[in-house]
Amino acid sequence: MRFLRPVLFAFPIVAAPLAGAAPRAETLGNARVGFSAERVLTIDGKSYVGKMWHMPGEQRHEQDLPALKAIFILHHDSTIGDVILPKLHTVVEFALPRELSVLDDAGLLRTPVARDTIDGVETIKYAVDEETPQGRATGWLWLSDDGIPMKCEATFTGKKGKASSIRWELRHVKTGHQDTALFGIPKGYAKLSAEAAAPLLGMRMARPQAK
Repeated sequence: MRFLRPVLFAFPIVAAPLAGAAPRAETLGNARVGFSAERVLTIDGKSYVGKMWHMPGEQRHEQDLPALKAIFILHHDSTIGDVILPKLHTVVEFALPRELSVLDDAGLLRTPVARDTIDGVETIKYAVDEETPQGRATGWLWLSDDGIPMKCEATFTGKKGKASSIRWELRHVKTGHQDTALFGIPKGYAKLSAEAAAPLLGMRMARPQAK
């Protein structure tokens, strides 16, 4: 797997304020309600199906990788994520790639184009065309009135010209409070470095900067 893929399992969590959605600050993917869903992510034509759980500020994504099952825990106010490996009773910290900062732009959702229904959920469809020093994102985003990222169809082109296509869709969304234990690290788990975990996961992972 390429460097971005573990993070792109949770693509819409990366911060981007919701234009006019509420008087307080909101972020793209940081929905104002708790929910669970089946998540379908397709990157450059290859699909990954998994489960996700969300509470404001937190997300959990479960993904079966070729070697083992991995659980990704992400926090909307942090550039550091955790990968939990239940089979090994191990947790790994990794840094979110800077390339995804294109989604931090405050005007990302400045262009609503239509109301649409995705898997029975009412949404607003937004046209996206944003550029930062890391690259350019173009495409479409569908957000529910509660800020749930129901669907995304986008292309990210880096400054060197390499483009990646991304499609995200949620199915069977159930809103409601989610157990806070879902977003924590189990007690007694050992910590493993990103470099040591990479061969187990079949991917390159960015090491967090020293605290």
